[in-house]
Amino acid sequence: MEVLISIRRFLCVILLGLSAAQAQEMLDQVIVIVEDDVITAAELDQRLRIIAQQIQQTDTPLPPIDQLRRQVLEHMVLSLLQIQQAERIGIGISPKELMDEINTLAQRNQLSIEDFQRQVERTGIKFPHFVRYIRDQMLTQRVQRSESRRLVRVTEEEIENFLRLHADLLQSEARYHLGHILIALPENAGPAQAREAQARTERLRERILGGENFASVALTESDGRNALKGGDLGWRKTAALPAIAAQIIPSMAPGELTEVLKSASGFHLFKLIDQESGEQIMVHQTLSRHILLRTHAMVDEAEAKARLYELKQRIEVGGEDFAELAQSHSDDTASAVDGGDLGWRSPGELDPLFEEQMDRLQPNEVSDPFQSSFGWHIVQVLDRRKVDETQQTLRQRALNYLANSRVNEEVEVWLQRLLENSYVQYLTADASDA
Repeated sequence: MEVLISIRRFLCVILLGLSAAQAQEMLDQVIVIVEDDVITAAELDQRLRIIAQQIQQTDTPLPPIDQLRRQVLEHMVLSLLQIQQAERIGIGISPKELMDEINTLAQRNQLSIEDFQRQVERTGIKFPHFVRYIRDQMLTQRVQRSESRRLVRVTEEEIENFLRLHADLLQSEARYHLGHILIALPENAGPAQAREAQARTERLRERILGGENFASVALTESDGRNALKGGDLGWRKTAALPAIAAQIIPSMAPGELTEVLKSASGFHLFKLIDQESGEQIMVHQTLSRHILLRTHAMVDEAEAKARLYELKQRIEVGGEDFAELAQSHSDDTASAVDGGDLGWRSPGELDPLFEEQMDRLQPNEVSDPFQSSFGWHIVQVLDRRKVDETQQTLRQRALNYLANSRVNEEVEVWLQRLLENSYVQYLTADASDA
């Protein structure tokens, strides 16, 4: 009720400043209320154009427009709920991070920013909508990472058992390109709902085995996060295979489809699109140190970022010692006593957002301020090395394997719960059909 009242007040304030025709036009454009925010027909139209353009760049046939509209709108609702969650827990995307991502996309297309913008707009997509779409993607990925760390826990006993029974899985760097279809189950689904969802998944499997394109079926039928990508999960190392199929996929042949698999989030189909065999490799480790500033009532994001820029200047221009500044300024008390030293770390040991920034640096280079799930940082890489596999590295790989294999399932369940516990109202017949 409070949500409805706040939305009505918002609409009243806006509508009072418009003519009758303008007010009606605005009301006609609002097609879904999502908590205290809305989705408009214009936003859906632009998002449809973006997704359709992405599909056309693959070999996947475009599905019927009404089916695609339904899937796109459902994903927009879920995306908006995650963005609202990001705002609640203080996760954001800085303008620099967003511009870096846009620059990367332009460079991949071997275009300047100006030419890239013109290319986007030639397809009927307004560039600000495209930029917002990229920002939303970055933000939802960041929220999902944050939630996965909160939800996934691995015990020492589980690591020991895995090393005893499945250590061979950690000895290679084989990679698997996967497709995925999920038919979701509500958290408190009854036996009849479960039977119907399973039967529906079985029918989808029969359609695919009968010759239908897997990606096309995923586009129109899957409830998974990657449905709009044709169910494409990308390339996964053994340690990042979904738990429900981790023991099955390595024995499959490219093109093969799993049986219907059941988990807490619903019923699944996986397709092994391709695979690459791998050999045991050396581990690349990084020695780094950092300064962390957490935001709170007295320090907002802008203040934290400004303070870190000042500390970076004192290090690079003023010649002050990084370790001494870390001891006196860092909110990471565990590393601050050692001058911010994080020790030698292998891939996967640190926060993914932190690791991504660290991996871009040359030895002795200090990063610009950036945000992770822990707060705002600057990091300096001191050295890098390659080391042989050790028992410690195998333990870390086992931890990564067990954690990563559970991430997809836990996040899917969390997303369903988020949707079920949120206020969503479709205001038009087309939207509710979607």
